[in-house]
Amino acid sequence: MNLRAVLVVIWLCTVGPALTWGQLSTGNVPATQPATFGLAPEDAYLSPTRYDNAYFGFSFDFPEGVNLRPVPQPASMDRRIQLLELAGATSQRAAVSICAYEHKNKNYTDAKTLLRRELDQEVFYGVEQVHGLSKTTVGDRSFYYFETRREALQRAFLAAEIGSYVLEVELRSTNADLLRRLFAAFSKAEFFPPAEAARRAGPQASPYQGPAISEQHLQAVRESIPAEHIAPGAIKGTSYNNQQIGLTYEFPRDWKVEPEGAIEPAVERYREKVSGEPPLGPRERAVVKACRKTLLSVWRTKPAADGEVPYDDFGEVTLSALPLSCFPNIRFPEDLKDASAVREFVVGMSLTQPLQRDMTSAGTFEAGGRPFVITHGTIAYKEQGEALSRRISVAMAMTQQRGYLLIWLFAAPHEAELRELIAAKIVFEDDAKPAPSTTAAGGGGESAEPTATAPPHSTLFHAGEAPPGQTIPEVAGSPKLPN
Repeated sequence: MNLRAVLVVIWLCTVGPALTWGQLSTGNVPATQPATFGLAPEDAYLSPTRYDNAYFGFSFDFPEGVNLRPVPQPASMDRRIQLLELAGATSQRAAVSICAYEHKNKNYTDAKTLLRRELDQEVFYGVEQVHGLSKTTVGDRSFYYFETRREALQRAFLAAEIGSYVLEVELRSTNADLLRRLFAAFSKAEFFPPAEAARRAGPQASPYQGPAISEQHLQAVRESIPAEHIAPGAIKGTSYNNQQIGLTYEFPRDWKVEPEGAIEPAVERYREKVSGEPPLGPRERAVVKACRKTLLSVWRTKPAADGEVPYDDFGEVTLSALPLSCFPNIRFPEDLKDASAVREFVVGMSLTQPLQRDMTSAGTFEAGGRPFVITHGTIAYKEQGEALSRRISVAMAMTQQRGYLLIWLFAAPHEAELRELIAAKIVFEDDAKPAPSTTAAGGGGESAEPTATAPPHSTLFHAGEAPPGQTIPEVAGSPKLPN
C-alpha cells in the first residue's frame, strides 16, 4: 500500500464519519447558485442518498443501509482534485473516494496507465491482487478496474477519461459483501449534461465542493494572501518577539539569523528531483505559499559564500506561522488525551507539510496550560554535487495561538544536539485575540501589532528549569522526544 493510501486509511480509521448531514445545509437546492458554481471539478450536490457532480455531469446513488457520511479531508499530495470522500460504519470501514486528474495530452497519464501504475505499486507493497486490471461498465461508460486485498481491507479502483480529466474512484470496506454492494451501486451511475445536476439532485441535496481545498477557498486565500497580514516581529539580542501573535522566543546564543530555513527547501528539492513530482499538489502548494510565513530562522553556523555549511557544524531552528483558517479541515487537538484527535492532526499535517511525512514518532506534552504536539524523525537527502546523503535529526513542535498554528522546526546532525535545541524559553501572552481570517482586509507589517501594554505572560519551557507542576523527562525543561 503506497504512502498516500496508508495516510488516507489512517485518516479514515481515525476520523470516521466526521460530519453529520445536519452540518450540510438541508432543504431544496437553491434555484440559483453563484455564476461560478459548476466551473470547478469539485462543484457538486450531496444528499444522504446521492452525489451529483455539476462539472462532469454524473450521479451516484448510495447503497441502502450503509449510512455513508461526508468526511473532511486533509490536502492531497499530488495533482489529484478531491471530489468526494464518504465513510460508513467504522466496524466495516466502508468508504468511497472520488478524485480527478487533469489529462491534457499524451504526456499526461491516461486512465489505464494510472491504474496500471497503482496496481503495480500495490502488489509491490505486498497487497493481494483479487482482480487484475480489466474493463468494466459504469452506466454507459467504459472504466478500467482492479481489486486488491490486504488482510481484512478490500479495495476496488476504477478510472475513466472524461473530458480533459481522468476520473478515479476508490471503494473500500473490510466486508467483502459490502464492497460488492458499493461496486454494484457505482456501476449504475448515470451520466448527463452538467447543467442538469441541480434538477437531478433532489430536495435533500446541498451544494458541496469536495472534502478538501475547493477552488473557491483557494481563490479567497489567493486574494487575501494571509501571510502578508502576519507581522514579522522583532529581534532584540537573542529574543524574538511578535506582539500580534503574542509570543516571545529565546533562540540559541551566537546563532546567525537567516531569512529562511535551509532543511525544508533542500529536502523538497531532492524529493522532487527523485520522484519527478512536487511534494504537494498545486492547490495545496498555493495555499501554503499564500498562508505560511517564516517568522524566524537561526543557524548555528553562517553558510560560506557558496552557501555550504559543514555537516558537523549544522543546526537550524525555524519558526513559522499560518492561520488555522487556511486549512479548515485540520484541527489542532484541544485535549491531549484524545488520541484520535492527535492522530487526525498529525495525519492532516503530513498531507500539507512534506517534512511531516518523514516523522516516525509523535507525542504530546502540556506546559503553561498549553497543548503541544511534537513529532520526530531522521531525514535523508542529498545536495547537488554530493556523493553521500546527509542524515539529519528533525523534530517539529506545534501549538496554536490566537488563531495561528505555530510550527518550530528543529534540525541537527545528531539527536543529542536536537534535544538541546528543543530546550528553550518560550513565552505566550495570555489574552485572547480574534482568530485571523483568510479573507481579512488590511495591511501587514509590524504596524499591525498592538501597542497596548502586554498582559501577563506564561513561561512554556526553559532550559534547566521545568515549568511548575510538570516534570519534563530526559532534558530538563524540554519535552521528551517521542520514541
